[in-house]
Amino acid sequence: MFATEAQRGPAAAAALVRAQAEAWNAPCDDDQLAALLSYAESLLRWNARINLTAAPSIDVLVAEHFIDAFALARKLEQPARAIDVGSGGGLPAIPLAVLRPSLTITLVEPIAKKAAFLRTAIRELGLGDRVSVHVGRGEAVAKETPRAFDVAISRATLAPARWLPLAVKLVRPGGRVFALTTADALPEQPGREIYFDGRRALIEVIAT
Repeated sequence: MFATEAQRGPAAAAALVRAQAEAWNAPCDDDQLAALLSYAESLLRWNARINLTAAPSIDVLVAEHFIDAFALARKLEQPARAIDVGSGGGLPAIPLAVLRPSLTITLVEPIAKKAAFLRTAIRELGLGDRVSVHVGRGEAVAKETPRAFDVAISRATLAPARWLPLAVKLVRPGGRVFALTTADALPEQPGREIYFDGRRALIEVIAT
């Protein structure tokens, strides 16, 4: 959407972040930009050892994966307690935390090696006062602390038809549930926003 084959490397990645911020009308100052690029570089370094992303370069990572964080940031402008289930390498939750300092986010990831990266990224970015890691699965969190969050997020971990019933067990009545998925998922579901050149959908459901 924002990259060309001729644009590569950190400078191009910085330009891509600024373009996304402008396109989504999401403020991103110089400190936030530096934090986002630092996270992207760290993710790619760790990716050489453990499988965190299929993106081969920083500009591809930004162009194809940061966009989900911007899509969420536009909808989450107020303080909230959020949970991200199946966090993997931290996309979109860590960029979202950078973009929205008013959010407190719990990252849920069952694989210990990925959780180790998440903790490292949180520490490097200075997010430890409001971003934490829970090693486990969303189903367990729903049983241990049901309806404890204002917002629940998942990207491609579970099919939306499986994620949405689980997510409503994680958020309070009136809480917001988001599924980031492919554009063809749940075409009849209300509250769908199509983005990324028609390839992705952001589905929002309000819990009752």
